[in-house]
Amino acid sequence: SENLIQSMSLRPSSLLFGGNETPLGLHRSRDHNKNKHFSKTGLKKKLKYLIPIAGLACIFGTFMDELPGGNLRLLRTFHAPEELQEWIDHELELGWNSPPAEWLKDLCPEVVEHFIRFPSAKNNTAGAAEGLPFMPTEQAAQSVCTMKIIQSIAASLNSRLYLHAGSHLGAVVHGQIIPWDDDLDAIMDYRKKKGFAAICEGDGIVVHPSGVRLRCVKHFNAYKVWLHYEGMVKLTNDKMPWYSPFVDLFFYKIEDGRFWELLTDGRKRDDDNSLNYALSEYFPTRPYYFAGIYLLGPQVQIVEDRYKLEVCKMSNYNHRLEKRVHQNFQKIGTMDCEHLAKRFPFKQLGEDVIKMDGDDDPNGTVKLFPWKAADMSTVLIPPLSIEQREEWYDSPDSDGQRITDALENHANINEVEIDNSISPQNECTGPLKVVELNTERGRWWMESVNLVKDADVIILNEMDIGMARSDNQHTTRLMAHFLGMNYAWGLEFVELTPGVYQDRYDANGLEDFHGLHGNAFLTKCTISEPVIFRDQIGQYFSSGSTPVNAGGKEKRLGGRMGMFGSITVDGKETVIGSVHKLDGFRQEVLEYIGQRDAIIAGDQNANFCKDVNLSNIVSEDGGKEMHYTWPASCNSLGDRRGDNICSNMKMVGEEVTTMPCVTEYGFSTKIGDHALTSAV
Repeated sequence: SENLIQSMSLRPSSLLFGGNETPLGLHRSRDHNKNKHFSKTGLKKKLKYLIPIAGLACIFGTFMDELPGGNLRLLRTFHAPEELQEWIDHELELGWNSPPAEWLKDLCPEVVEHFIRFPSAKNNTAGAAEGLPFMPTEQAAQSVCTMKIIQSIAASLNSRLYLHAGSHLGAVVHGQIIPWDDDLDAIMDYRKKKGFAAICEGDGIVVHPSGVRLRCVKHFNAYKVWLHYEGMVKLTNDKMPWYSPFVDLFFYKIEDGRFWELLTDGRKRDDDNSLNYALSEYFPTRPYYFAGIYLLGPQVQIVEDRYKLEVCKMSNYNHRLEKRVHQNFQKIGTMDCEHLAKRFPFKQLGEDVIKMDGDDDPNGTVKLFPWKAADMSTVLIPPLSIEQREEWYDSPDSDGQRITDALENHANINEVEIDNSISPQNECTGPLKVVELNTERGRWWMESVNLVKDADVIILNEMDIGMARSDNQHTTRLMAHFLGMNYAWGLEFVELTPGVYQDRYDANGLEDFHGLHGNAFLTKCTISEPVIFRDQIGQYFSSGSTPVNAGGKEKRLGGRMGMFGSITVDGKETVIGSVHKLDGFRQEVLEYIGQRDAIIAGDQNANFCKDVNLSNIVSEDGGKEMHYTWPASCNSLGDRRGDNICSNMKMVGEEVTTMPCVTEYGFSTKIGDHALTSAV
């Protein structure tokens, strides 16, 4: 009977006289007005065959629905959630319909790997339930890959991309797209909308040699963004110029102390679908594992307040087909999460992993980004209120050192925050690869890990904690957890302003929750014996313009500093130090090193190495201009050497200088204004 119905090529709209449903449950197409003129004779002929088939449908508990191309098909009926659950448990087929496309494996291999491990539905979910919003595995992988490319474009425009709405919920509960959802949601700064649209509108941009393009179309509330490949089948109707699977890219602005989702024309929504959040609930943002990649998103409280995390509910709209699911399915309501967890990944209670219940295969478990890494309540320096920082800002310049001294006694600013719980190694094994990087606030720490992930020791300058310009994140802790390394962080400045012009633009009206800025180092082994040596605050605490306060845009407490600690390498104590324009304390540093091996690095002139009896590790190959580090960009290493590695250990490889730039899919992101230096 199904073949017979298909051969009749009936348009559901030709059987409707006004309502959206006939007594047979036929779905009315969105373009029904095109067929409002019809032949009564033709209708009688169609009904002649339809009526007995409809009788069979009633007997066997089926409805009819529209197939792609306008044909009809029999559609199974689920009268209760239990029936749908039974079908999901025993009849819904999971997996790939065919091997992943080569272009998809090239663009997003980690996404393909995730969906091989945790497949979604096969493309023929149909049979019993055509139109339910189960995303076929191939399309789920394509959607996540699209999200990854959007993330790279956003970063190249100096914009964040955040998980949004249902995709944020999916990241929290499943570590991926919700298996019974069929679209992805992301959101970015409205100020970057034109720049993004210029890249992907029209024919878009080629992102793979095979000709795959990233394309987008403006809709009233979001841009529809998708990967377009040769032979792609259009699932949406002709009135909708976009293809699926797609990502809904929304835009936001920060205003009146809240985070607002905007329409694509820049207006706030004024209906029940308006979304806005208190900034203290949304920030600091944090990374989420999402089907093989990592994406930033707001605090978990956002989805906890909007959704019931313990409830599994299927949408009554199919985004891939851009139509509502059949009326019969809209009555299903919630589903049994415990049953679903046997077939799809869920976050395990009290653990930072996703897996399927009953799956004891270690390969069936994926670690998520740890919840504790984003916990700002454990920052060593207690929160310094915005009101208190404003009061200090208004203090006379002569009070800078007095206030700093008081902070040393009452706010732990000379203590080092250490976490040795991330990497289990007590000792490191040589030779060590050491990378030094001035991150310029740490805003792009997640992108920079691609340049430092093979290092044994990473020495960092300018790492924020609770600064709006870097999403109020603990940049060092997040980076350390991302790389699986222990860390030490020490305060250089309490920031009393948002920073320079670019910092203020990046802050976008958001306040600094903590206002801390410092230096750090990461290592794979245990850190001990921490110490900070700090210069006087001097002209850094000044209301007027001085040579060191960015023309008066920065006013700070604290002081330039060096932070040191000890690790064990092949049984020998080794000093690790992160220095940033430290002016004094040469004798103290010498005494701290003593007879030990030492590696000290940072944004520091080369004379420092000699002053503490260490060698400046810099190669001569290619001429000295090949080892400049500042001011660096994606196109230049700069015109001087501003960063140095000092050591008394034997170097077994050449020192290398690398531009502070990450390029993916042809889009480049500048991660700082200093080049990286590295040596083994």
